[in-house]
Amino acid sequence: MNRIETQLDALRERALALSAELGIDGGAWYLRVLEETKGAGVPADLGTLVRAYWELQRVTGRTDLRDDWRGLADALWQGDAA
Repeated sequence: MNRIETQLDALRERALALSAELGIDGGAWYLRVLEETKGAGVPADLGTLVRAYWELQRVTGRTDLRDDWRGLADALWQGDAA
C-alpha cells in the first residue's frame, strides 16, 4: 500500500469514527461506501471522503473538518490525493 492509500485509509477510519460518535445515520450513501470499501480491502474513494468530511463539518461546524474536505476536494480536482 502506498503512502496516498495509507493516508486516505486513515481519513476513512477517522470519518467513520466521527460519524458514529456524532450519531450520523450509517445508511447515508457516503458512509455505506466507506464501510464497503473498508470491508473489501479497497483503498478509500477520494470523492466519497470529500462528501463525508463535508457532511461532518456541516453537522459539527468544526473548522478543522472544513480544512480536511477542502484539501480532499482540491486533490480530487487535481487528479491526485497528495
